Amino acid sequence: MKKAVKMCLVIMMSIIVFVACAPQEKEIFDVDFTFESDKTDLEGVTVKYMRRTGDQSFSAEDEQVLGYAVDTMLADLAVQRIKDVQENLNCILDISYYSDGSVVTNFRMSIAAGVYFCDVISGTSDTFRDSMKAGTLVGLSELGEYADFHNEDKWGKSNVLEILYWNDDAFGFIPAAWPTASVSYRGLTVVNEDLINALNAEDPRDLYENGKWTWGTFRECLEKYYVEEGGEVKHYALSSSGDDVGANYLLSNGFKVALKGTDGKYHSGITEPYALEAMDEANYVYYGALSHTIDRRGGNTTPVEALVGGKTVLGVMHYVEYVTSNIAKQMTNFGLLPWPSGPNVEPGYMACHYTNLENVLVVPQTTPHLEATALTLDALYAPFEQYPDLDSVKDLLYHTYFFDRRDADVYFGMFLSTQFTRLGAPTNQALGEWITSRVAPSEYIESHLEKLEEYIEEEVAPSKIAIEIVWGE
Repeated sequence: MKKAVKMCLVIMMSIIVFVACAPQEKEIFDVDFTFESDKTDLEGVTVKYMRRTGDQSFSAEDEQVLGYAVDTMLADLAVQRIKDVQENLNCILDISYYSDGSVVTNFRMSIAAGVYFCDVISGTSDTFRDSMKAGTLVGLSELGEYADFHNEDKWGKSNVLEILYWNDDAFGFIPAAWPTASVSYRGLTVVNEDLINALNAEDPRDLYENGKWTWGTFRECLEKYYVEEGGEVKHYALSSSGDDVGANYLLSNGFKVALKGTDGKYHSGITEPYALEAMDEANYVYYGALSHTIDRRGGNTTPVEALVGGKTVLGVMHYVEYVTSNIAKQMTNFGLLPWPSGPNVEPGYMACHYTNLENVLVVPQTTPHLEATALTLDALYAPFEQYPDLDSVKDLLYHTYFFDRRDADVYFGMFLSTQFTRLGAPTNQALGEWITSRVAPSEYIESHLEKLEEYIEEEVAPSKIAIEIVWGE
């Protein structure tokens, strides 16, 4: 150890002399970690981890442990895992929590200037995309020797992480093996089961399970579920914004944001015949003969409030996080469903999209001990012993949040089949904006196609190509 200390002092003196004589370079701190008897010794290195608070599941003031509310079983498991990692790897996990958005701004500015800020940070995926494209984040291929980031069950499926792929690598991940830690998407349908029972109607979950949850039966359900008495609406059949209805119809008929053509290039899927078919069906339901059955007030939380208040049978979640943070806490009986499937796909098809992932992890190029960071994260986010696989996690959610095991299947099934549509981008706007614009679908496509194709070439294709390279597709 004395020899190691002496060597560190020599290195530090060398750095001081170098800095005095030349422009500042990236700091290098290469600890000679020991690996004996399958035990890793990080020799007391400190890994600084900054964790974001405040999302659809937590307010900025809520106390949490790595995404879990304090005094819960999962938070207790997270606390124990932190202790175990520090003891087993002989390291210090310096975890701090932040809610101020300026922290991420300072992070981006610091690493762009080559200045150390932290070893790993969590946040929303869109906040790190510019840093990824600028080359200031560590690609996962650099971490492969210390953590297997091809393990999709542990770190996230490639379609889920598309926002974090660029050119030839992936630059972030999610703790996918931890229950509910990173599930984030739009378009899940929630059923008020109490109203279904009061109507003596067939549970739409049974329709789905039997392959009958289709556009055709959905029309019938909208008529059955809508109740008006004495000129007053007792409850609607559906509560949803136009954007979510438009997106759900497109996706439920096999729509893809970008398709690879015979020329090897990616093109918008909006010109496919089945996309126009979906847009026509959405217009018929949302503005046509069934429009009176839908609560169309819009807003992210309107469907949540309508479901909880018994004012609608079906509600589309703008963010799936509302299910665990609001629906499960306030409703006595509810169910989960994907959108009914269109004629271009097989019954039971699941489809949804996301514009942003809530809790991604990225490692900056300025970390002085990359190996220690990778090894620590690999140990920290290993599956909990009590929940070693997705089936066990589904069982947990069934007993914790849901009333039917099928709901857990849908909850995760939707997430694992999600598409990235890019927050605030033409690809996201095209999913739902066409329906709220009240412009004819063919006219909307014609007027927006050039902009869509340009965006796909500049922003979508590099991510798609990176996935192909990383996975050898």
